Amino acid sequence: MTATSAVRAVHDDPARPAGFRGPGHVHKVIARRRLTDLLDREGPRPLTVIHAPAGYGKTTVAVQWLQMLHARGATVAWMGLHRDDDTPHWFLSHLLGTVRGVLPDPASVDDLLGLIEQNAEDTRTYTVSALLEILGAHPGPFVLALDDWHLVESPEVHRTLMQLLDLAPPNLLVLLTSRRRPRLPLSRLRVGARLTEIDADALRFDLVETREFLVELNGLCLGGDDVARLSEGTDGWVAALQLASLSLRDTDDPETLIRGFSGRHHSVGEYLAENVLDALPADLLDLLLATSVCDRLCGGLAGALAGRPDGGAALAELESRDLFLRALDPEREWFRYHHLFAEYLRRRLERDHPGRAAELHRRASAWFAGHDLVTEAVVHALAGGDVAGATDLVERHAMPLVEHSRMVSLLGLVRRLPPTAADGRPRLLMAVAWANCLLQRSDAAQATLDVLRAALPADDAHDELHSEADVVQACIDVYADRTDRAELLVRRSLDRSLVYRPWVVAVAANIQSFCDLHAGRFERARERQRWARRVHDRAGGPFAGVYGRCFAGIAALSTLDVDGAERQLRDAVALAREMAGRRSHAAQLAGALLGELCHLRGEREEAERLLTESAELGAESGVVDFMVASYALLARIRAATGAGDESAELLAEGARVADRLGLPRLRAAVGAERIDQLIVRGRIRQARRAAQELPTGADLDGGIAVRVDSVRVAALAAVLAAEGETDRAIALLEELAAEARRRGRVREETELTVRLAGVLESASRRLAAERILAPALERAVTAGAPQLVLDGGREVRAVVARLRARVATDGAGDPAPDRLASLLDGGAAAAGSAEEAGLTAREREILVMLDLGRDNRGIADGLGVTVNTVKWYLKHIYGALGVRNRTEAVSVARRRGLLG
Repeated sequence: MTATSAVRAVHDDPARPAGFRGPGHVHKVIARRRLTDLLDREGPRPLTVIHAPAGYGKTTVAVQWLQMLHARGATVAWMGLHRDDDTPHWFLSHLLGTVRGVLPDPASVDDLLGLIEQNAEDTRTYTVSALLEILGAHPGPFVLALDDWHLVESPEVHRTLMQLLDLAPPNLLVLLTSRRRPRLPLSRLRVGARLTEIDADALRFDLVETREFLVELNGLCLGGDDVARLSEGTDGWVAALQLASLSLRDTDDPETLIRGFSGRHHSVGEYLAENVLDALPADLLDLLLATSVCDRLCGGLAGALAGRPDGGAALAELESRDLFLRALDPEREWFRYHHLFAEYLRRRLERDHPGRAAELHRRASAWFAGHDLVTEAVVHALAGGDVAGATDLVERHAMPLVEHSRMVSLLGLVRRLPPTAADGRPRLLMAVAWANCLLQRSDAAQATLDVLRAALPADDAHDELHSEADVVQACIDVYADRTDRAELLVRRSLDRSLVYRPWVVAVAANIQSFCDLHAGRFERARERQRWARRVHDRAGGPFAGVYGRCFAGIAALSTLDVDGAERQLRDAVALAREMAGRRSHAAQLAGALLGELCHLRGEREEAERLLTESAELGAESGVVDFMVASYALLARIRAATGAGDESAELLAEGARVADRLGLPRLRAAVGAERIDQLIVRGRIRQARRAAQELPTGADLDGGIAVRVDSVRVAALAAVLAAEGETDRAIALLEELAAEARRRGRVREETELTVRLAGVLESASRRLAAERILAPALERAVTAGAPQLVLDGGREVRAVVARLRARVATDGAGDPAPDRLASLLDGGAAAAGSAEEAGLTAREREILVMLDLGRDNRGIADGLGVTVNTVKWYLKHIYGALGVRNRTEAVSVARRRGLLG
């Protein structure tokens, strides 16, 4: 099996083909006008619930009403729920696949399908929000029908549905059918006139409908008393009436049969089913019993189960006989039995053929496995008692799923197996360890890895598995921001790169590059990634290649090779978007680092856009370098645009994540940014307390310890300078800058030098400030990273102004101050009063779009951002202008001349 087919095996559901829109035509049903008229009178409401026990015709009523809505221009997406949908991952996967099948642009949801493999609450919330944006932009009404909602027990899935309902755009309607009243806040929805509810009493056939069904539709010769007796005996239960019609079809004495069951049998349904089945030819009865073990059927599967070559024709005959077989798709490829009839068939199979069900399940498993439908194959293998076969299936697909970033799918399959099924299976345990590691579930990854090592024989035959286990361990360490043993752990895989699997070698190369980065071996890290490019191309999925390019980009930025970094990071974003989707987690991680680079270039709006989009998925993932950009840098940008509250929230969230995951480097970065902001606001005592709470590198190793200590000492120097202790601050910064220079950390040295120049300026040591800033200024501007100097604050800008004046007076010398001063002045005149309002160029552009009447989706499309990003910009615009909505914003902007 190929890696591609392994991925498809989990996500291709036979019950939900690409064009799946609703259940196929059902023979001999009456038009439930009484109920569809009721639904029409109620009007389209956000939620319609049709609930009753099995066999009351819920699906028939739902389909008839949906057909009416469709005829009026509504788009209908029908999702037949399955037991798998009781987990958030599978529910969202199937929901997105269902919606995708009816949209004119199916690709609009493709990116979201990959996101749900990142099993985090923020990701699921973002996925639902993004889906609602897509549905809200759909022209005309959109109806999402969820059949058999009673199969859902999970509180998380219930919350997902309520999120859909609470945030639903006006054009979205949701229809539920269920065997019981859904455990949702229906009373709240009803009070708001957002709910229509139909129950069993409403669904029962009345006398008129019973006569229409039995006499007019099925052509039975029944008198009025017989019809009344049947109506009373079945209590309007639709399934029993259909069974009665089948039983009466071939009888010459309907009155006797009716009297035979009425009032005498405690189970009318089972009595009638016996009559129907006993009248069938033996081959059809055997087909019914053999196929009853599957929830979904197609011709090939039916033939394999019944041992006959004409499975498709046999299903067609069952359908023509009205034997409760319904098509699941318009193409009439997949079918299912009515739930009640299927349950009865299974009971009869067990009664008449004890033990046969297990063999049928094993046949079903073999058929599904042969068609790359691994989920169903595993389910039936387990139902057939073949635990070893089910485990073999999961093991065979495990690593291809990991390599294609389908970790949640793999863990979902593993959870189906008995708890000890993977014991003694090193390759399956390895895949589970990888999956947990890459999802950053470090405890689960470590526990699985420990079990794996205990199961691995210590011999040469298992050498490669031992090496791979070491790489997993190193990966766990790197996510925990530790490098003390990682290099040693990956060495053997790198030494044997021509022998080991490309995936293992690619990850090992990335881990080695990470270690090189934090040991200050930047050129070695870049060289390692040049070497690893060919390995990344051979490894499955985007994971290794995106991370490798990101690490090469970080190495380039560390030496202020901004152009080289940009090539790597843009390549990383492009690779992630191509292989995993524009909204994928890989694209957002790479986008966060690209946002950091844009910030260094002085491209604030673009930096903010990229970092905001990254934060939408939740920033607590990837290595710490990604998180620092998503929390600390984005907070700095938000503070600079006047969004102080949002900046503080980001820093507080970053601190919580750092403490929960045990990441001192992240804790130091967000703490230092908070200290800088406190000092700018004059809250020196609070800054002093915050500096005392910063972590140290005492318990860390190597370059990471050095970096944590450097951040802490630089923050302490900022506090000392603010307290007037400039000599002490200068001494600390001079020592830090010298150490950074010694280690070849050009970017860090430049940042520290800029800080030092600011402190010298505040101490009135102006010549020293100019002397030390000039080379740093030249370095930053020449590299294309002017923001390194612009972030220095008011004192540094004063030094730049003097350097610029000196160049102008002398008529020669370094042009860097003049180029930087141009950046400081750039756009000021054009912005005019918009700058006074605290609006960026991007926000002024949005104001113009508001004036043109564009909605949020139109603005998002025009700017190439998400609707959530537009909402964030609007919030800031409203705050800056002191308004509450877009109409007021346009009015105030016109009065103040902000629209040009």
